[in-house]
Amino acid sequence: MLDRFRRFSLVKVCKLGANFFTSTYRIKAFYPAETKPYLENIWEDLDENSPDPTVSKTENSKSAIFAIYHGRMSGLCGLWPHEKLTILISNSRDGEIIARACQEMGFSTARGSPAHGGVKGALEMVSAAKGNRNLAFMVDGPRGPKYEVKAGLIRLAEITGLPIIPFVSYGKQCYWMDSWDNFMAPWWGTPMLYLFGHPIDIPKGISENDGQKLSELLEARMKDLKNLAEKFYAEPMVENFKG
Repeated sequence: MLDRFRRFSLVKVCKLGANFFTSTYRIKAFYPAETKPYLENIWEDLDENSPDPTVSKTENSKSAIFAIYHGRMSGLCGLWPHEKLTILISNSRDGEIIARACQEMGFSTARGSPAHGGVKGALEMVSAAKGNRNLAFMVDGPRGPKYEVKAGLIRLAEITGLPIIPFVSYGKQCYWMDSWDNFMAPWWGTPMLYLFGHPIDIPKGISENDGQKLSELLEARMKDLKNLAEKFYAEPMVENFKG
């Protein structure tokens, strides 16, 4: 009973804290033209200053898998509406708290990791993809190595037929936790930078060798975005970046 109470309390703290801080962030996003159709289904205020009333976003929007670092998962909170995103979260004790907090915030979750419930989690993600939902995958989760893309993402993209969109977030002022993933906790009211890369399509029936090459390609592109993001506030120019 005490354990359940602790988990309940942590979930509420995570939810309230995330909602409170996220509501104060000033987000600036950059994305290639090829990526825009995949954002229209998950970002309600995309191009809100120049809406076209004759075009329905839901008609033109496309689903994708957003690849994100485990330590930058706080960036997912800025993608609205949450109901259109399914996140794969491990079956660990920490994962249970994160999953419940995400569900409280409106996200749907799939539970599984290479060590525990991987098949179940993959099936839930495939089911979500068939329901025209976007997916989020922590490329280096659940326990690292940090910033290293795991092979499971490439396989998931092959099965679902969804492209992979590299996504890196960065806060101007953050507290960086002393954890294996160097978790980024943005300060209240800080400017936030969202960088999205070009879609990466995964062909059906690829070999293990080709899958490894695609993992390395995604890893390289995400590191490029990460390095660009870390320079942004010192050198504020993000033009024609290669994601």
